[in-house]
Amino acid sequence: MPKTLTSTVHHLVGLRFVGETPEGQRVMIDNEKHARTGMSPMQLLLNATAACAAMDVVVMLGKRKLPINAYRIELVGERPDAVPAPFERIVAKHVLDVPGLDLATAERFVQLATDKYCSVGLSLRAEIVCEVELVGEGVVG
Repeated sequence: MPKTLTSTVHHLVGLRFVGETPEGQRVMIDNEKHARTGMSPMQLLLNATAACAAMDVVVMLGKRKLPINAYRIELVGERPDAVPAPFERIVAKHVLDVPGLDLATAERFVQLATDKYCSVGLSLRAEIVCEVELVGEGVVG
């Protein structure tokens, strides 16, 4: 049986909305020109793509019992100047401060997470390019 997710998006005013799950989690969605209170739909999608892959990377690091001092993903989403303007290419630079993690393993984890496990990224037509940078005192080779 297929999995289903449900959510409700409520219009607040202008181009301002709030998304709400049945459990009560909320996210502001805002495409107003001034005084934004949340991310635009495309910013949410870009962030969701990175967070989805990152969650898988964190699970893989946990299985190796590697402590995470810091982890961020710097994103650039490329879209045409047209309507509609879907992402055509996303560059996701994973910057990890994980003592004991070598670059080859980090790259493999990021690639697996992006190309095999991330449901959000796999739902897009965009090319997703990954880069990996290791930082911190625990950088290995």
